[in-house]
Amino acid sequence: MVTDLNAAGVVDPAQLYTIEALKRCLGIKDATLRAARRAGLRVSYKHGRGYILGDDWIDYVQAPAVTEESE
Repeated sequence: MVTDLNAAGVVDPAQLYTIEALKRCLGIKDATLRAARRAGLRVSYKHGRGYILGDDWIDYVQAPAVTEESE
């Protein structure tokens, strides 16, 4: 369900988003989502479609940034 909050880039932690719906909601591009996935964002697949839980996106955004110095 898309609401006015979603249009503003707000992610509901209890909502399950398709990859496309999350990209639209946040106004991000494929490259941004690919980078997030490489950095550990969890994506679940069912019947050929990818899903991201809002809480997983929020956890990803709140996680400390990993730099080459900290590796």
